Amino acid sequence: MKGWRGLLVAGLGAISLIGAATSSAAADEGGTLLNFDTMTPVTGGAVGTVNDRGLTGGGIAWAITSGTGSVDHRGNVHVQVTGLVLAPTGVNPIGQFKAIVSCLTPHGIVNVSTGLFAASVPTGNSTIDDTVALPHPCKSPIVFVTNAAGRWFAMSNANPKEDDEDGD
Repeated sequence: MKGWRGLLVAGLGAISLIGAATSSAAADEGGTLLNFDTMTPVTGGAVGTVNDRGLTGGGIAWAITSGTGSVDHRGNVHVQVTGLVLAPTGVNPIGQFKAIVSCLTPHGIVNVSTGLFAASVPTGNSTIDDTVALPHPCKSPIVFVTNAAGRWFAMSNANPKEDDEDGD
């Protein structure tokens, strides 16, 4: 009888471990797709030109004090920019920004936009919190902060640890 009891306890333990692994995998499905703690403003040759993601840079060089954010697998987008301003004047003339999440898919590039969010004039501070319908898979995501027409002013920089990951 003791042998059966030991076997039963071992079996229940194994089932518990399998259940925990399944729960972890399911939680990872909704986990983070992209985290970034820096952004690069549109400058130089990117001004007014179409990039490899099909987005046109703003018509003048921009500067940014800081930009951070994240995108999760469910499409929740959070972007915080501080001091996103025109480089020549140090002033933001635009009252609303949005974010565009750009993904590589087996069928090409897919760009999805958030709604518009208030941006402070003239300081260029904004918080963008929205949910978008991401394609699956979304490989090599980049977040762009843009105007209503989709002209980009700043783009996310990948965190070094994410460059080494295969992602999904």
